[in-house]
Amino acid sequence: MTVSAEPYLNVHPTDSPAQMQRLFCDKPPPRPHKRRYNVRLIKATWPYTVQEVAELFGLQKNAVLRWLREDLRANRDQRPFLIRGDELARFLSARQAKKRRKCSVIEFYCFKCRAPREAFLGIADVVIETPFKLRLKALCSVCSTSVNKVQAVCDLEKIKSRFHVQELAGEHLLGCTAPSVSSDLEKLT
Repeated sequence: MTVSAEPYLNVHPTDSPAQMQRLFCDKPPPRPHKRRYNVRLIKATWPYTVQEVAELFGLQKNAVLRWLREDLRANRDQRPFLIRGDELARFLSARQAKKRRKCSVIEFYCFKCRAPREAFLGIADVVIETPFKLRLKALCSVCSTSVNKVQAVCDLEKIKSRFHVQELAGEHLLGCTAPSVSSDLEKLT
């Protein structure tokens, strides 16, 4: 009879999340390649090595080294380079904020074009979702993809002045002039 002895895991409270993941998981799950990183995974007071940052976000070491060449500051007095957590969060937040694009009042963000676009012929459908929120639906003027935008119901008059509103759907009971909530009870009496 053979008994398989598992290796003793020496876990210390000061171990980084990447080190803990290496100890408890055989292989980290593959992450999809993306350009946005969750900065809430970063501990602000923690010093990270290049390898730990790469493992934290599922990247190659070369990507983190490229960040160091761009603008990411690190302590390069010794090897391995140490990157402060708050500096890493600042760098990634600034990098992601550069890519954000603000739409004007008459523009929608088209995910296919990856740019703010106006509605095709200025036509939009309005769907009132809640008493406070409405959704504008239109087509992109460049690629004819469906685009959406959420706005406040109090802005409905401004929307009607800027767009040719084709359909006003989803009218809520609060907006009706004569709501009938007890129509089944009337049939019984």
